[in-house]
Amino acid sequence: MILEADPPPLIEAETTPEVASLEDLWRREYPVLVRLARALVDSTDRAEEIVQEAFARTLRRFDSLTNPGGYLRTSVINGARGELRKREVRRRIRPPALPVSTPAEDEYLADALASLSPKRRIVLVLRFYADMPDHEIAEHLGVRPATVRSLAARGLDDLRKVIER
Repeated sequence: MILEADPPPLIEAETTPEVASLEDLWRREYPVLVRLARALVDSTDRAEEIVQEAFARTLRRFDSLTNPGGYLRTSVINGARGELRKREVRRRIRPPALPVSTPAEDEYLADALASLSPKRRIVLVLRFYADMPDHEIAEHLGVRPATVRSLAARGLDDLRKVIER
């Protein structure tokens, strides 16, 4: 089956090996390289960033390059490969999802926490939301760990009273 209009190739052959300036290289290669990067990483925004980073690397070495177009394409491909590696690592080590609460639950809890004294509120939030141990909370507040435990116990008692109302 022959299509009436074939899509442009991802990489066009260099018609002119000599490049007078980085601006000429930009005009000639940028759209082609963005299409190439887009095909590799499936994101137009990230593809444009990869190409711009490759141009920045090329600019630093432009005077010493014999084939700036080839260097640029290699940089784009390596940038896309790096992006794909990062995605794979993120996918493998993604932390478990936090339980989602409803806005009504969030508002109710925020109201209940607002009724506490500032120190008790801070201790409870750091202990239960930030999952900090007592000794770290004590360091942040400039108190002893025993004081943190006391504030937490009293704060929980106050919360129970607010919730029971």
